Amino acid sequence: MNAELARFVHEALARGLSRDAIRSQLIAAGWRADEIEAALRSWTETGFPIPVPRRRPSLNAREAFLYLVLFAALYTSAFDTGQVLFGIIQRAFPDPVRVPYDSGPWGQWIRSALAGLIIAFPVYLSFSRLIGRQVEREPERAGSPVRKWLTYLTLFVAALVIIGDLIVLVNCALEGQLVTPLALKILVVLSIAGSVFGHYLGGLRRDERGAAGATGGMRLGARLAAAGVIVVMIAGMVAAGSPIKERWRQLDAQRVQALSQIVTAIQLHESNAGTLPAILPEVLDNPHGGFDRSLIEDPESHLPYGYQRIDSLTYRLCADFRTASDPAPMQPRESEFWRHGAGHKCFTIMVERMGGWRR
Repeated sequence: MNAELARFVHEALARGLSRDAIRSQLIAAGWRADEIEAALRSWTETGFPIPVPRRRPSLNAREAFLYLVLFAALYTSAFDTGQVLFGIIQRAFPDPVRVPYDSGPWGQWIRSALAGLIIAFPVYLSFSRLIGRQVEREPERAGSPVRKWLTYLTLFVAALVIIGDLIVLVNCALEGQLVTPLALKILVVLSIAGSVFGHYLGGLRRDERGAAGATGGMRLGARLAAAGVIVVMIAGMVAAGSPIKERWRQLDAQRVQALSQIVTAIQLHESNAGTLPAILPEVLDNPHGGFDRSLIEDPESHLPYGYQRIDSLTYRLCADFRTASDPAPMQPRESEFWRHGAGHKCFTIMVERMGGWRR
């Protein structure tokens, strides 16, 4: 509050002038209505001969802690909500122009964002409710300097997010990426940042007008936003898949990696011994290989992978998989060979004398 304005209002009230008269003179002098009302609210309306100051809650460490946690949880919730939606959009509209991804990175991306959202959003709701009750009991707390500074900082961050993400997305459009996912991502950014921007800007304007409590429209908007975040969390859980299925996928990834290393071990054995191993454990005897028994055993059943020598250069490797490979193209291109369905799968491989191997 302007010190000169506060001093004038105090002296005018002390001389017995009415609030309406003070208000009209200040308006004529060019002061804004919200500034005038804030100055007048600083003094209680009583019949006491001199103005009685209204109590103002002082800033303390507890209040700073509450607001810092509140806004930290808000930033985390907003960012992770966008991450979940971006992951869902990218999986729903894969772009062949971009470097292909398998289900692992996208699923991991969505799950990481979900973990943050599941923790941060309830924290935000809890602290928002706690602070809201304090403001209802003591409306003067709405003018907390920490609250105003962090609110304006939030508006600044929201504006930067809108501008920055739109620049990135427009750049993606200029690079020739698909229009539909880009349009959906732009809508996500505008919806999240716009909701945060509108909610807190409306709160600042309400405080400046001196309105007590939240309006029905703002409460409805906050509830709709909370419901939207919950829907995003549910959609993310569906898109990411169950934890059990993800565990199976990771076990299958280990199996593919092990089979690929076994191919290398067999190639080394054939180069040194001049023949394919009769049984799979023979590849462990290579002193230059550095392989241990876990290489040839399934990570779940601990049984050896299936191995069959077909002729002097051809053999078959088999494994039991829990899930099917993701239909999206895999990287690098050599890994396309390891595509599999759920269940027993065998791969026929031929050793090349010049090094390397082929299907």
